[in-house]
Amino acid sequence: MAISAAGVGSGLDVGSILNQLMAVERQPLSRLQEQQKSYQSKLSAFGQLQSAMSKLQDAATVLTKSTTFSATTASAGDTKAFTVSSTASAQTGSYNIEVSQLARAQRTATSATTAPDLTGGGSIDITLGTGTPKTVNLAAGGTLQDLRDAINAADAGVSAQIVNNGTVNQLVISSKETGAANAFKLEGFGGLSEFSFDPAAPAGDMVSVQQAKDAMLSIDGLAITRSSNTVSDAIEGVTLTLAKPTESETTMTVARNDETAKKAIDDFAKAYNELNSLIRSQTSYNAETKKAGTLNGDTGVRSIQSQLRGVFSNPISGLSGATMLSDAGISIRTDGSMSVDSTKLASALADPSKKIAELFAGNGTVDGFAKTLETRIKDMLATDGLLTSRTDGINRTIKSFDSRIEAFELRLEKVQARYSAQFTALDAAMSSMSTTSAYLTQQLANL
Repeated sequence: MAISAAGVGSGLDVGSILNQLMAVERQPLSRLQEQQKSYQSKLSAFGQLQSAMSKLQDAATVLTKSTTFSATTASAGDTKAFTVSSTASAQTGSYNIEVSQLARAQRTATSATTAPDLTGGGSIDITLGTGTPKTVNLAAGGTLQDLRDAINAADAGVSAQIVNNGTVNQLVISSKETGAANAFKLEGFGGLSEFSFDPAAPAGDMVSVQQAKDAMLSIDGLAITRSSNTVSDAIEGVTLTLAKPTESETTMTVARNDETAKKAIDDFAKAYNELNSLIRSQTSYNAETKKAGTLNGDTGVRSIQSQLRGVFSNPISGLSGATMLSDAGISIRTDGSMSVDSTKLASALADPSKKIAELFAGNGTVDGFAKTLETRIKDMLATDGLLTSRTDGINRTIKSFDSRIEAFELRLEKVQARYSAQFTALDAAMSSMSTTSAYLTQQLANL
């Protein structure tokens, strides 16, 4: 039991003496706690290292994809008539495009001057293209809104809306899709007979607002017909979105887009430099301050650094184009960082003989630089890899310190209890001796 006040009988500052003794006893515990803290710092540093390596792996993966180096960009001479987009499969070149007609959806409406008579109810058969008729029923006394809702619920390939033209409410029925094949026929029965309409021979009370039409265009003089204004299967890898007819032929161009590859390479170099900077910082040693980085001297980190740098140390044999990163304007500085010469890179990407995509991804026979690096990092980050093995070892060490610290704290509690008991006994003895001394002094004085 700790003593926090001076001895009652002896006058000794027992609490102060006990605290000083326990401070000496705690010194080994403080050293254990400092050692554990250093391992926790190492674990945190390895966490940062793992994150940086994962980022570099992701950047390398992008460079292994063929689409990164085969991106294209398409442009239209008349952007008001149509817009264009392209994918990696598009072939570079120019095309003459002429749009003569846009695809339209059929639109049919009730009379613009007379409201339909729905009091008797009835039914309507809706036939979309050459499909099977779907029947819509309206009970006697139903409203135009009820008929609209029934048509929309029928899943007949058409939709219905009500438009107030200022005179009457008109029911407008439209195909959901454009194109001649999506024209629809209406056949009314009973009190809804006036809703009959045949787009091939318009007659009766229903009027044609817009006919169903296919898009019509020509590409390099070849006639093209499509049911939609989005044409994605006429030119491989190219999608045309038609907006209006052209006045004459206009040019559409598909060109290389090296910006995707440039960005991917810049991102790769940035991720590599961030990892390199992190490793240098964590393994550094300042001779003046005699302060070392958290992972200074760690063999696992040295192995990681050596393996990563080894990927770029030699040319890759088996490639038919460029074999070194320097062929693409990429170099490794003396501090281990990566530098990209944008001018030389642009020239290499524009030169088909360089085969820069193969330089990074490989050709099926040998792996390129990015593929090799991706595989190496994947192995190191695997559950049985170097990095995981190192962090598992640190975690085990931290846990071992937990048990050692806990055992030492229990020992200190016993030591403190023993000291407390000893000083309590000492205090009692000294108190007794003081009483005896006072008594003897008094008796001697009386003599």
